Amino acid sequence: MTLFVNVPAGVLLGRKGGTLFSASWGGARGNMASATGSCGSAVRRSAMLVLGSDCGARCQCLLLALCVLSVPWSARGRSLEEALLSTFPAQLRGEGEGLATAFSRSVAASFPVTGTSAACAYRFDPEIDSYRRLDIPLGPVFSERAETVGNRKLSVMAGYVLIPYDELNGEDLDNLVSNDPTQTKNHITICNESLQCEPVLGTARVDLKARILALSATYGITPDLDVSIFFPPFVRTDLRVATSFAGPDPRAPASPAYFPYALEQTASETSTGVGDLLLRAKYVLSRETPVDLAAGLTLSIPTGDAADFHGTGDTMIGAALYASHVYLTRVEPHVNLRFVLDADKFDRSEFRYSVGADVRLLDWLTLNNDFLGRSDIAASDTVGQPVFVEVGRADVFQLSTGFKMAPPWHRTLHDVPVLGDVPERGVGLPWAWYFNVLLPINHSGVRSDHIFTLGAEGVF
Repeated sequence: MTLFVNVPAGVLLGRKGGTLFSASWGGARGNMASATGSCGSAVRRSAMLVLGSDCGARCQCLLLALCVLSVPWSARGRSLEEALLSTFPAQLRGEGEGLATAFSRSVAASFPVTGTSAACAYRFDPEIDSYRRLDIPLGPVFSERAETVGNRKLSVMAGYVLIPYDELNGEDLDNLVSNDPTQTKNHITICNESLQCEPVLGTARVDLKARILALSATYGITPDLDVSIFFPPFVRTDLRVATSFAGPDPRAPASPAYFPYALEQTASETSTGVGDLLLRAKYVLSRETPVDLAAGLTLSIPTGDAADFHGTGDTMIGAALYASHVYLTRVEPHVNLRFVLDADKFDRSEFRYSVGADVRLLDWLTLNNDFLGRSDIAASDTVGQPVFVEVGRADVFQLSTGFKMAPPWHRTLHDVPVLGDVPERGVGLPWAWYFNVLLPINHSGVRSDHIFTLGAEGVF
């Protein structure tokens, strides 16, 4: 996605008689008094600068009233998209909408989704006329293996994810600077209809975090067929953003080296809601071959609010192929290939893929390692030239590493019975625990330097 700037010269920062002036206001929810106070001070200074010392109280009150009306959404709730958009001048509203949309889709797409593969898998053993737990690793976290959980077995999982976003296409979110890629400059050029142009330097600081609590359940309908549901009932996103658009010294309008007049705006919003609902099915195609194969179908329903960065806003339909195999009961490599169709706009469809292996270090401890990737099939919607950074087609690569464990628990605590026997597992609890970190390999899209996840899974 690209952003284009084309507004009348002098209008962005309020040119009057060849002079530029500054204004600033707060954008926090419910803080109208603070916002108008800050804006009022700027208005009084601006009135003196633009209209001279003879600007009386009536003139200043009129400008103050206009300033109050210009404070966007500060007295009522607003979405994170609206908060981000409020820091762009009115003349750049379209460009701000493009950047907000890019954030919305990139942030929601970055939420890690746990796989359906249960820590324990069961298969019917005719010798004992019962289901037997397979002697295999505890399974991947964000990928899939071909094996199902087992007939009439239920796996439930709860996980927590914290994502502090750090960069956008390799640019530090705390230090975004406007740029013109066609001229290799750190400012953008604003032109009016008469092609009279002047440079404007834009800077932005964005602090964005997401906290996600996700629940999932997988049920074995048959020995070869699993169905699964994944749903985040709690998604909290926090956004703080500050932008500055500065104009040049009117004494040297041809030189953008000195920008003393700036329009500065800030916004801060927090939103809590639900994420997108994901339904999945997996069917085993073959076993006991050089590799085990399974096919999968996925349906993502946009229950999360895209304007608050909780969901993509689109219905997504996916088809997948999973391959894996266990060697020497200790190592299980796996490969996943998936095509995800965006039912609302085909150009936003993507390929997703992963390659990795689970290594059973101990009977109760498995090391998980995965390469995870997703690639857009086409470039994002184009909206002119960039202001801060160009957001186009994304190829997102990550390394996932961590542990999944089902430690043995003692039957007694100080000679007091606390645990009973768990079928097919011995003494202990029917739970596995995972701790994982996602690390970026490249810099495409909205990214975090690290994403920590932890969770628990039980099989019944």
